[in-house]
Amino acid sequence: MKKKVFILIMLALLIIMNPIFSQNKKIEVLIPLGPTIIPFSTMISENPDFNFTIWRTLDELVVKARDNKYDVIIAPFTTLVNLYNKGVNIKYLSTFNFASFYLISNKAKRFNEIIGDNLYIAQKGSTQDIIFNIYLQERNLKDKINLYYSTPQEITSLFIAGKVNNALLPEPYVSMGVNNGGRIILDIQRVYREISKGRFLPITSIAVRGNIDKKEAQKIDSIFRENFKKFSQDPKDYIEKASEILKLDKKIIELSLKRLSFLYQGISIKNELIKYLEFIYEKNPQTIGNIPDEKFFTL
Repeated sequence: MKKKVFILIMLALLIIMNPIFSQNKKIEVLIPLGPTIIPFSTMISENPDFNFTIWRTLDELVVKARDNKYDVIIAPFTTLVNLYNKGVNIKYLSTFNFASFYLISNKAKRFNEIIGDNLYIAQKGSTQDIIFNIYLQERNLKDKINLYYSTPQEITSLFIAGKVNNALLPEPYVSMGVNNGGRIILDIQRVYREISKGRFLPITSIAVRGNIDKKEAQKIDSIFRENFKKFSQDPKDYIEKASEILKLDKKIIELSLKRLSFLYQGISIKNELIKYLEFIYEKNPQTIGNIPDEKFFTL
């Protein structure tokens, strides 16, 4: 009898000590407003073990990340590297978005036609901004296109209103622009492959708190993997929920999925991530400061 009581007490203690299943502790997640919402939309709406906080600008992300209250931070891979290099205690967990960025125009039919014109880019310092500026540098066009920056929401509104002719945006804002008379004239993913000889462009990644328990990190990883598996099998519910959160028409979300590439990948793609970092460091060192040490990639 005493043995059974002891076992029950130990099981209860294990449940309390495991944050995933504790009733008193939710996993705190920072997530960007944009395409990343789509594969996480049902978790945001329905999973009681996770509390998602949406960030809208890179400056906002930096402030929140330094609070050290978040167990999971979802952000551009380059941004996570920068946070780590600036002393934020995080470690790499996975990458899941490999296509999102396109240059659209309501005037030009090909990229060369916007040389000398204005171009609005969503988020200064974003992945698309970094790759596009390297592309301009490689083609000796650095000072031949006038670059302006704002949020994807504002740029898209101006584009639809005809006040902006050229815009470099992520999905689903690309689809909104295309749906309102825009034409894709440059695929940033293809640009990256051409100028770097890399296999794919790592866009959005997931980091966990640096001092997180390894078993907890593995549990989070397992839940996310299962979530992406469900998403790939049947995205219908995800589209519905994402439409509500992003306040976008479901048809726009569906269109954007044709150009987005969501594939959950962990440490197995480390070599490709390092290759990406070495490429942008060689072309534009100040972008990341330095390539992170092994601790960043070790849970």
